Amino acid sequence: MDIKLQQTQILKPQLTQELKQAITLLGYNSAELAEYIDELSLENPLIERKETDTPPLSYHKINKNRMKAQDGRQQISHTRKTLQDTLKQQSLDIKLSKNEEKIFNYLIHSLDSNGYLQEDIQAAADHVSATAEETEAVLGKLQSLEPAGIGARSLQECIILQLRRLPERNEQAERIVGDYFELFARKKWKALTLKTGISLMDIQDISDMITALDPRPGLRYAHEEPGFYVEPDIFITVKNGSIKAQLNSRSFPDIQLHANYQPLLSSGCRDTEAYLSAKYQEWRWLRRALTQRKQTITRIISVLTERQRSFFLTGRSGMKPLTLREVAETLELHESTISRAIKGKYVQTPYGLYDMKTFFSAKAESSGDGDASNYAVKAHLEALISAEDKTKPLSDQKLADMLFGQYDIRVSRRTVAKYRDQMNIPPSSARKRYS
Repeated sequence: MDIKLQQTQILKPQLTQELKQAITLLGYNSAELAEYIDELSLENPLIERKETDTPPLSYHKINKNRMKAQDGRQQISHTRKTLQDTLKQQSLDIKLSKNEEKIFNYLIHSLDSNGYLQEDIQAAADHVSATAEETEAVLGKLQSLEPAGIGARSLQECIILQLRRLPERNEQAERIVGDYFELFARKKWKALTLKTGISLMDIQDISDMITALDPRPGLRYAHEEPGFYVEPDIFITVKNGSIKAQLNSRSFPDIQLHANYQPLLSSGCRDTEAYLSAKYQEWRWLRRALTQRKQTITRIISVLTERQRSFFLTGRSGMKPLTLREVAETLELHESTISRAIKGKYVQTPYGLYDMKTFFSAKAESSGDGDASNYAVKAHLEALISAEDKTKPLSDQKLADMLFGQYDIRVSRRTVAKYRDQMNIPPSSARKRYS
């Protein structure tokens, strides 16, 4: 067999440094972009951030695990005591021994953000070289502190602890939660009535009382991930049917050439000129990438205000189906470019703060020839359920019929059930009230 060397020409797309930088910057949110420019300015003496007009401040606190539209009011962070600090301060009044104090400190640092003890008592006891009985006794003292329900090992125990601390104790409520919690939680109240002899009306009253309790007593205190604050990247205003978009200048910064270094570009020193020439090229690339980022997002916003006009005029129920592909085809860009551009960007609307991704919503399942988005359908469902007669809650089939009758949106019962589950709304049997 002969061994030969062959040369083959292959056409392969190559990303230039400038293009890589433009793609990277497109996906940055305002905080990441500011940090990136600051880092570059430390390495490149030619880069200077251009001063811009300051837009009206409008910060919003967003929970990382639960994104929802905000009501548009400015929220301010306050320094809060941690749960552990609060419990340590209270422990001074219960006079713990040194051994009990060691157990107590271990237990309070084992509480999760909800204030629950997730660790097994025996495991905790082994960790502090104590007996299970000693650890259980200290846990009892911990559970006697404020807030009521702290140190519980389950939702059932948390509710029991709070019921026992009420000014007027309700023995029926304690019995139901203590002995029939699963039936109560699953709202099998008719079976509960047969087992306990407690009337449906009384069980409803007990349910109302328990609903007023706090199932997560630890959340009122500071913990490791309280959320983060964002500032809108785009402001949308509506006046007399006219929709106007304004960019937040802090989210779309511009740079200028540092004035003190301009004379050095033609200083006559070869080494200096070579160094500054490279830095000048870097400055040009960055400025061009920033301009391109701004233009791309501006074009996307222009399409959004056109395609989602009914949302900006009427609110959530006016959201139309819209995909990344549709916007990409309209702007003659790639879908990945649109995806990067909207990542981590927020829009302030007359109806609150929205992640840009919210405006890209699929068509509602089984909606026929209609143009309702699943987001709009969920908004309608939420409104219908909020207005229902709680003594006769609407079934999923009835909700589907009402969506068609009132909004000309044709969806199946199964689709209604799916959307309702996604919104954490229980079925009609669990929403029923007895009065």
